[in-house]
Amino acid sequence: MRDIFGVIGYIKPFKFYVLIAALTMFVQVFVSFYIPFLIIDIIDVALPAGDFNSVLHTGGIMLALAFFGIVSGIINTYTSQKVSQYATANLRLDVFKRIQTLSFKNVDDLKQSRLITNATNDVMRVEMFFTMMLRIVLRAPLMMMVGVFLALRTSILLSQVFYVTLPLLIISILIIMYFAYPRFKKVQKALDELNNVALENANAPQVIKSFVSQDYETNRYENTNENYRKVNTAAETVMAFADPVINFIFNLGLAGILIVGTYYLTQGQLMQNGVPQVGLIMAFNSYSMQILIGLMMFAMVMIFLSRANVSAARINEIFNTTIDLTNPVKGQQPTIAGRIMFDDVSFGYGENGNWVLKDVKLTINPGEKIGVIGSTGSGKSTFVYLIPRLYDVKRGRILIDEINVKDFDIPSLREQVGFVTQNANIFSGSMATNMMQGLKDADINALDKASKSALLYDFIQEKADGYNYLIRPKGTNLSGGQKQRLSIARAMIKKPKILIFDDATSAVDAASEQKILQHIDALDYQPTLLLISQKVATVKKLDKILVFANDGKVDGFGTHDDLLKTSQVYREIANSQLGLGGAYDVQN
Repeated sequence: MRDIFGVIGYIKPFKFYVLIAALTMFVQVFVSFYIPFLIIDIIDVALPAGDFNSVLHTGGIMLALAFFGIVSGIINTYTSQKVSQYATANLRLDVFKRIQTLSFKNVDDLKQSRLITNATNDVMRVEMFFTMMLRIVLRAPLMMMVGVFLALRTSILLSQVFYVTLPLLIISILIIMYFAYPRFKKVQKALDELNNVALENANAPQVIKSFVSQDYETNRYENTNENYRKVNTAAETVMAFADPVINFIFNLGLAGILIVGTYYLTQGQLMQNGVPQVGLIMAFNSYSMQILIGLMMFAMVMIFLSRANVSAARINEIFNTTIDLTNPVKGQQPTIAGRIMFDDVSFGYGENGNWVLKDVKLTINPGEKIGVIGSTGSGKSTFVYLIPRLYDVKRGRILIDEINVKDFDIPSLREQVGFVTQNANIFSGSMATNMMQGLKDADINALDKASKSALLYDFIQEKADGYNYLIRPKGTNLSGGQKQRLSIARAMIKKPKILIFDDATSAVDAASEQKILQHIDALDYQPTLLLISQKVATVKKLDKILVFANDGKVDGFGTHDDLLKTSQVYREIANSQLGLGGAYDVQN
């Protein structure tokens, strides 16, 4: 259970409220045990003696204690909820921050669906444990210890009932925990898979509807959902035994007290002045019930603890994950010019083999505009991912202005690289807030300039709210081209020294694409441009073209005319698009 103790530290900033919760809980326990003690005085002393004033006096004390217990319970509930909510909020925030620090490889290994479950369901289970810890965890053992002490003090004879009930209850709890814990681990994994299917469907509704695969996806979700139901039912089946078993032992204890009490009454051993000690029996029964209730609470705590420990272990796994891509302690923060050199770079996503890039060796000068082309899966996107150090190379090195990217301060490097992905990731908010992700303190002039360069300015001016035009989650109220233009504006607003377009103009028409490139040419600063495209007509107009073969190797690097002569891969692509045939017109 050490994993759950690893997150208990989140309640430390709220020590005052923890102390109040503990004190009020102690008051509740004191009241619950002291009232039966007063019952003995009323039934076994005051009533036989006819001392009704003592009855009224003691009864008044009992009412005052009951009221005091209610107030303490309210305070305990409030303080425990406050600690639980604040501590959980801090934990949830730290989990989110930690996820933000994970590298692409870490996210690939852990999986997005699992991270979503960690930040939601797992944190919620830890929250439930925090609440129970302050309301029940301390109360349960206290009730058992005080109850046993008072029960023994009240009657050694009746305490013999505990010889049977306590071992039975403890053994039952241990058996339930033994079978429940591994099942809860399977439940969380099944929930990860369920979230994964739901996430994939939520992210690709167009594909599902376009390929009329709703039935297939529904069946896939149904199967995953059924698997979750089965493993969850298996876990809850074990839990289902808890209540009847505990209730059986609870009732067994009650019956045992009556039987043992009756036996000793008939033997004349529970008598005082010839009068049966009914008050003593009632008090002992109350103490024994408190003990059993404490054990029931303890059983609940242990069951919830086993579930929370599974979730805490998964959360701690994120915190303990070794981030393979780390920022150097004294990373360099130069203002770069944009010279990029790949020195025998190889990269693969797997630990062994599966090389996506092999022995890439080339140099790109500052301000050059480079087109990147090749067939699907040839490593084009991977090539540009390595420049802002989204992944680390496996072999070789990448230099920017003669500095190894591993020696850069990562935020400083990435602030000088503008990256536009093929699938435009748009966030809910306004047009301005999306653009200002690139430059937090951008003014209206910067917004205007970037939106004009991305051919987004006219669209914004058509909206009554202008830059305050609200965008729905995932940009569902924008067209594909508008989303791409917005992501281009977001990258260009920070005036990057290296500008990367990962097939980022695929959703805009050829004329718009040409105008965007013309705006880049007309910028008052000249970034090094890397433009991945499938269109020869686009890349042929740039300074140079980088061609990747299917094996991840560079098949050519040069101008359009040179590559038609030297690169078979480029010649085949150009022939398929431009219809050059055996002879080609270099003017096309």
